[in-house]
Amino acid sequence: MQLVNLHPPDRRRPSLLYLPGLDGTGKLFYRQRPGLAHYFNLLALRLTPGPLPDDWSAIASVLHQLIQQQWELTRPLYLCGESFGGCLALVYSCLYPQEVAKLILVNPATAFDRRPWLQWGIPLHQWLPNPLQTVTTLTGLPFLAAVERLQPQDRRQLLNAMRSIPPAIVAQRLTLLQNFNHQGLDLGTISAPSLILASQRDLLLPSVEEAHKLQAHLPKAMVKILPHSGHACLLEKELSLQRILQTAQWLPELILLNKNS
Repeated sequence: MQLVNLHPPDRRRPSLLYLPGLDGTGKLFYRQRPGLAHYFNLLALRLTPGPLPDDWSAIASVLHQLIQQQWELTRPLYLCGESFGGCLALVYSCLYPQEVAKLILVNPATAFDRRPWLQWGIPLHQWLPNPLQTVTTLTGLPFLAAVERLQPQDRRQLLNAMRSIPPAIVAQRLTLLQNFNHQGLDLGTISAPSLILASQRDLLLPSVEEAHKLQAHLPKAMVKILPHSGHACLLEKELSLQRILQTAQWLPELILLNKNS
């Protein structure tokens, strides 16, 4: 695990740390970077190809160590977790509530264990994209995104990111998701305001239903329904996280870089 800068840092700005989905590359935030770069130091968590700890708390502990070591990561900290990263964001915010100023959850995969195909015994890693299964990758793309809302290059980026995961790592991350249970977390300890983005057309997870369930347990949570979006909504050209945060009055003061600053 490592933290990577997505934009030249400016220590006058707060930080927004992106926790990625199942791909773990941290590279699929690029659509949102231009709109947010004037407001935040943008960083992403990158999961290395090796296995993660088998316990969410242990993963959060490693993340905490990385955050403490990263000098570019200024405070306050906005934590933005997408899908798999949404689970990690919740665990981290429970364990280290004083570290998180604002919590953004994007189609968090907290309901993964309740999807019907798991009950039917269909192992997801047989169709999720990986280097050995290109055909089923293309077949599975509509589950990952609202395809018509992605530009061709964005579809390629999504597929390439998912193909980069070795099958054994896919299986381990899916097991982590299957074992995740937010009811075992004391969500009431999260002091940060939360914004939950839920895609109405998410075919992978029941994101809208789950968003309202999480809202009932988080002390200061808002839900924003994305009526036309699929699971990987942050890749959609029409979706702007900057505008969503602006509407929620969550954007910090605009600070522009210049030669005299």
